[in-house]
Amino acid sequence: MQRMIHKFGYQKTKWGMIALVTILSIIFIGVGIKAALVYHSFNVYTTITM
Repeated sequence: MQRMIHKFGYQKTKWGMIALVTILSIIFIGVGIKAALVYHSFNVYTTITM
């Protein structure tokens, strides 16, 4: 982290980390929602076919 601050400056490093965390959080939430939908669809399918 210190190397990045020295190389790019504090402001660029700070906003880069904020952007990285935001993007990864959105991806994680999206994958979680998708997993919940697939799990729900699977349960509905197994209930119908039984």
